[in-house]
Amino acid sequence: MIALYKFSNRLEEKFKDVICHLGETPAYFYSKNALLDQVMIPMVIITPSSFVNELASLSVPVVPLSISISDIRSELHKNIPQPNKIFFITAEHDIPVLTFENSMDPCEGLEIVSKKCLPVHALNKDDVLLAPIWDKHSVATPQIARFIHYIEPTHSSIVNAVRQACSLIPFTRDMVREKYQVEAIVKSSHEGVIAVDRQGYITIANENAKSILGLPEIEVGSKITNYIPQSDMLRVLETGKAELGDIAKIQNRQIVINRYPVLINHKVVGAVSNFKELTHIQKMEMKLRKKLYNKGLGAKYRLQDIVGNSKEIVESLQQALLYAQTDASVLITGESGTGKELFAQGIHLESSRASGPFVAVNCAAFPESLLESELFGYEEGSFTGANKGGKQGLFELAHGGTLFLDEIGEMPLRIQALLLRVLQEKCIRRIGGERIIPVDVRIIAATNKHLENAISTNEFRADLYYRINVLTLELPSLRRRLEDIPALVRNMINQFNHEQQRNIEYIEEDLLDLLKEYQWPGNIRELRNVIERMVLLAKGKSLCMKDATFFSQKLTSAYQSNAARATNIKQNEKALIMDTLKKTPNKTLAARELGIDRSTLWRKLKEYNL
Repeated sequence: MIALYKFSNRLEEKFKDVICHLGETPAYFYSKNALLDQVMIPMVIITPSSFVNELASLSVPVVPLSISISDIRSELHKNIPQPNKIFFITAEHDIPVLTFENSMDPCEGLEIVSKKCLPVHALNKDDVLLAPIWDKHSVATPQIARFIHYIEPTHSSIVNAVRQACSLIPFTRDMVREKYQVEAIVKSSHEGVIAVDRQGYITIANENAKSILGLPEIEVGSKITNYIPQSDMLRVLETGKAELGDIAKIQNRQIVINRYPVLINHKVVGAVSNFKELTHIQKMEMKLRKKLYNKGLGAKYRLQDIVGNSKEIVESLQQALLYAQTDASVLITGESGTGKELFAQGIHLESSRASGPFVAVNCAAFPESLLESELFGYEEGSFTGANKGGKQGLFELAHGGTLFLDEIGEMPLRIQALLLRVLQEKCIRRIGGERIIPVDVRIIAATNKHLENAISTNEFRADLYYRINVLTLELPSLRRRLEDIPALVRNMINQFNHEQQRNIEYIEEDLLDLLKEYQWPGNIRELRNVIERMVLLAKGKSLCMKDATFFSQKLTSAYQSNAARATNIKQNEKALIMDTLKKTPNKTLAARELGIDRSTLWRKLKEYNL
């Protein structure tokens, strides 16, 4: 498309005939905004030379139309009697070309001047002033209006301008396609991008650049120094050398900046700067680590997801929330099935590391050699079967986040020594590797063992115990918080309804009371197992005593086991009293030997009919 910008109707008709004859399509524009609305269409603009500067910021070819010496000569021959002096008034940027053209084929008596250099007071009635037709409103003044003749370009000048525009159309198509490809790439970049030309004028600036620099607007075509007075891009324009990894502080944010020269035939023609916030880079690094090893890297349970209102669980939650505000190691203790990993995830998600990975490993699930490679990783060729390229360890994957070491009491002593070293030096070395890799990891460990006893039997290192036991969280068993069973059961039913496509709406109070009579040695894990079985076997929309037949049998067996245990205790106690009295008939001395009061001994004798 050939766009005609700010031409009169008369000239538009002349151009239209020539453009259509050459097989192209004309379009007419009278404002820059109208052009901008169509700038996605490949076009070449023809405009009077007076308006070229208005279009400087548009990235499309512009063919300026000027009045030539031959146009002036044609006008003089046709319409103007022999003048005394001839002044052609034109824009200053056209004067050098016209002066050169006139020197090659002189027009007698012609003087080419700008409006401000016109000798108005020296004019006489025989002098003639000539000006382009498109400058009619800008040149005419009351003093000189009667002297001016306005010139239109000849057919030959029009044809030359259209031919030049037609020759640029294929180039324009390629240029527009490449331009918008570049703009799409720049806009899609997560980084801020600014490019300047050799003189330091901005050619590209994306929205992220404005946001990161805190600027409401960056106008293409403006000097970079208008926005960044001491811009380092000027240095790159001078030196032609790239500057990578520069860190600057802008509006209390740390920015990482890379600057590159734009070279054509080894000559600097511009520079490009891309930059992003340091925190964004850190987040992307963490995200990449998660993608590379998507195994146990996500924490999904928050502290508020943990169900219960008993005094014991409320105190544990308050303590966990307090621990989350620090970066110290935490040791979570409690029986199996009490929810140690849930608390570990909750602490992580309430901490400043919540945006980082949460990596969990069960230390009891791996043999010693495999646990070492899981924790610390290995280099390629370290051992038979090692992955090509090596493998990251869990410490590397947990960088910037939390590493949860479950069942740490089962960790072999040699691995304990390696773990202690990592915690002290905050760096790891892969198996078979020589490179030291710094890691920033918070440790949360869990165990159902009494580690103090393990230390006394040389099964656990005392120095590691004191390193991981900075903060201790002891979780209550379910038998210590039986009043939480109704809330736990209802929460579990809601989960199973969703997971198993069930529709349980109600649970009988008698069944809840029955559940509270049991001691739950398997804690919440055992309760969950029982409720899931009830939900799966339920026939209606409620859970009742008949759905708990298997559990009633289990409860009866537990009662019988407890009764048998109590009977055995009493039998043993009776036999011990009888043996002691045989050795020591004196009841006072016998009570002392048994470690009980004399009155207690008399009561026992009466109870056992001795």
